[in-house]
Amino acid sequence: MPATATKKATAAGGERPGAEAWSKAMRDLPDLPYKVETNARGQLILSPPKPEHGFSQSRISRRIFEALGEVVGVEFSVYTSGGVKIPDVIWMSEERRAQIPEGAEASPVVLEVCVEVMSDSNTEAETAEKRDLYFDGGAKEVWVVGRDEAVRFFDADSEIEQSRLAPDFPNQI
Repeated sequence: MPATATKKATAAGGERPGAEAWSKAMRDLPDLPYKVETNARGQLILSPPKPEHGFSQSRISRRIFEALGEVVGVEFSVYTSGGVKIPDVIWMSEERRAQIPEGAEASPVVLEVCVEVMSDSNTEAETAEKRDLYFDGGAKEVWVVGRDEAVRFFDADSEIEQSRLAPDFPNQI
């Protein structure tokens, strides 16, 4: 396949687990009032939005911006080896941002920091699986914010006491 065709296939999610189902859902169900992810088999995973979850995302985004600067995102779609996942909040360097093809439906680049905010619909096992997928894709840290808004920090090896990228980021939101 020519380089241009490969780039277009990658940008559209070609040959990525769950990408086709996710793209189809985004195209055919644009007004679906849920966060839509997929698993490696292409099954849709729907999560209902809750106001408190959005408030947490906003507070975390603001603090990440204060600690690390641009580029911060919320509900950011990313291709992983286990389907399309949507970290609740992300931070990426300008270098990683530049690697995302223009017009990409989801990012083929996993971001440096992926934050998952726990809600009633999340389980510890699902969150651990997402952490592994983010690290497999190249994330440097994954932060998990509990229902009590306590922040746990992880690097690719284990849980860490504090973020190494943003050492002043609080352990409680």
